[in-house]
Amino acid sequence: LPSVRVRAGINSAFCMVGFVGSDIQMNFTCLGDGVNLASRLEGANKNYGTYIMISDSVHRQIDCQKISTRFLDYLIVKGKNTPVEVFEVRGYRKDDTKEWKEAEILYQSGLDLYFAKDFENAINVFKSLLKLIPDDEPAKLYIMRSQEYLLNPPPENWDKSYTLKTK
Repeated sequence: LPSVRVRAGINSAFCMVGFVGSDIQMNFTCLGDGVNLASRLEGANKNYGTYIMISDSVHRQIDCQKISTRFLDYLIVKGKNTPVEVFEVRGYRKDDTKEWKEAEILYQSGLDLYFAKDFENAINVFKSLLKLIPDDEPAKLYIMRSQEYLLNPPPENWDKSYTLKTK
């Protein structure tokens, strides 16, 4: 059978869960701002080339010694004005390859340069990462953004966030 890949957005928040409707039509549903964010994160995976994206509220609750995650962005999703720290869940830490362990250090270094507005050096670091893991989509994304910022620098008061324009 062909393999199936799905994307997931996971957030932790208070919400309302239960039956909503009338005697004519009743649905079991989940409502709330936190549910909306999880839905937006699920869709945001496509932009980052990832499959499981979690919010900072979930990231704080997991054991990063056992679960392999990486910071993705300060993301502003559609319908919001404030950024949320988002992370990719990669799998179990014990399953990280030697290449990934090297790439993880490069990735963090590239992010540090990017957020310090040193876009040329960020590009070089992310390109080095791609030599280890050629299909790393977040690295490709940060190369593209860095190239854009070299042409059109972010404002002086840049809060490092990225606004997602689609659901």
